[in-house]
Parts: sequence; structure tokens; C-alpha cells
Amino acid sequence: MARAAGRPFVWVDDEITGADRAWVAAHHSGRALLHRVDPRDGLTDTDFEALAEWLDGLVP
Repeated sequence: MARAAGRPFVWVDDEITGADRAWVAAHHSGRALLHRVDPRDGLTDTDFEALAEWLDGLVP
């Protein structure tokens, strides 16, 4: 989290659990998106659309 230093960041992984969400909540004061990707499919257009939508929401 030191690298993010409170800035928004995206965590893309094929296994995101409640423990991951709790860790981010406890260690990161900025906005964060934890986005799960199906390991059978990898990153799909739907994933990229979700990431872009979240990133677009950061712009005032």
C-alpha cells in the first residue's frame, strides 16, 4: 500500500476474498477497486469496461 500512498488504485485478481477487502480497508485510505477476474477467461471486454467505468468515476 505504500506505493499507492492513499491514491486510488485497482487490484485485479482471480481470487479476492473478504480478507483481501478487510486488508485494503485497514491499510489504504484512498479509493480502491478490487476486481475479480475469472481465471478460465482472463481479462475480458466486460472486465475492461468495468475498470474503465470505475476510473471514469474518479474524474470530477
